[in-house]
Amino acid sequence: MSDKPEEFTPVHCKDSVYIPIVSFLTSIVTTITTKTAWVNLLVILVILINVVLRYGFHNSPAYVDEIIWHLYAFFMFGLSHAITTDAHIRVDIIHMHLSKKTQRIIEVLGIVLLIMPFTLIVLDHSIGWTYHSFTVNEFSENTTGLPYRWVVKSILPLSMILIFIASLAGLIKNIVLLIHGDNSLRKFPNDSGSAIGRLFSPSITNHKEN
Repeated sequence: MSDKPEEFTPVHCKDSVYIPIVSFLTSIVTTITTKTAWVNLLVILVILINVVLRYGFHNSPAYVDEIIWHLYAFFMFGLSHAITTDAHIRVDIIHMHLSKKTQRIIEVLGIVLLIMPFTLIVLDHSIGWTYHSFTVNEFSENTTGLPYRWVVKSILPLSMILIFIASLAGLIKNIVLLIHGDNSLRKFPNDSGSAIGRLFSPSITNHKEN
């Protein structure tokens, strides 16, 4: 660790804070969501095929329609990615004029009181829903439809798990920054203390907010 004075210089930052445990949790979400993002292209391709079959050949098999809405289920993964990258659309007219501390308190309350309870409730119900579909080997009601309906239903609990992980990362980040404050952050990781303490130790990366 460097002994240079600038190591302890206050730095005002937004997304430049590095917290090991937060970085690990967000990497889980971003890895899975980016690997499955190609499904969006597949959805577009299948829709084009369906349009050609329906209006060009007047023949649109039921399984083609079902493939489309099965693949649509993967959009749920995008919710966790949006939480991780803070890409959700929000009304910031009031929020943007609040202090950093107040903003983080609001974020913590929103995660604890809204996102996490909702995620856990949906997860609890969706696991039973998916398990029942698996045990009865649920399939399409259409004779030319798709089997293994439980596969697409499993996307819901999996997406809830990813949303919970993304929310947990955001919760930890905001709590850590509330405790430490932006002006007390180091420019280099803190190598002292216990292993668990280092997981929650914030530092500044090279990116700075102007």
